[in-house]
Amino acid sequence: MMQIDFHAHILPGADHGSDGLATSLRQIALAQEAGIGLLIATPHFYPRHEALGPFLARRAETYACLTEALPADAPRIRLGAEVQLCRGLDRLPDLERLCVEGTRVLLLELPPDFSVRAYEQTLDALLYERKLTVVLAHVDRYVPGTVDFLLELGFLAQINAAPFCRLRTRKAALRRAESVQTVALGSDIHGVSTGYTEFLQMKRRLGPVCDVVMARTAALLGL
Repeated sequence: MMQIDFHAHILPGADHGSDGLATSLRQIALAQEAGIGLLIATPHFYPRHEALGPFLARRAETYACLTEALPADAPRIRLGAEVQLCRGLDRLPDLERLCVEGTRVLLLELPPDFSVRAYEQTLDALLYERKLTVVLAHVDRYVPGTVDFLLELGFLAQINAAPFCRLRTRKAALRRAESVQTVALGSDIHGVSTGYTEFLQMKRRLGPVCDVVMARTAALLGL
């Protein structure tokens, strides 16, 4: 089963994930050593603070810089974004350009002030008017009851590797990964300090469940 890192900050200078090309190339080399075959590049997009046009231009420029320097045997990369939810996000023109390349799959980060009541209209519109498949980024960071409610509404879940490596969060992460609504796993790599150590630990702890989730990811991406 192809190993897919669904959440990776690997574009050089696109956000605070990689400070330059050398860091990005090292990140990708570490991903390759960990057996990753496909990386989804997910630079942060904060619609409250940046217009879509400049973000897309920066993403394209940094992606071109990276791909020109990649070795021939490097893991494949697809462009995406980690989009922070804001009120009215559903009305953003060209919102689909933030989806994972070739799909209508949007990786959505909940803001610090999130409440269902405050964002209900926007959330509904993303699913039922824009008709996007919305994957909640790093659900391990949110209140479990909130996550469960959103999953019942039709959202999907991505889990980071880190909670599988901590005693206090491991059991909850393992239970969450077994849910059919968990469709992706991610390193959420920023820089190279931890590399893919946590991702490899996650794979060992999940065992066969890891391949089950990877199969869900592949289906989501049409692979």
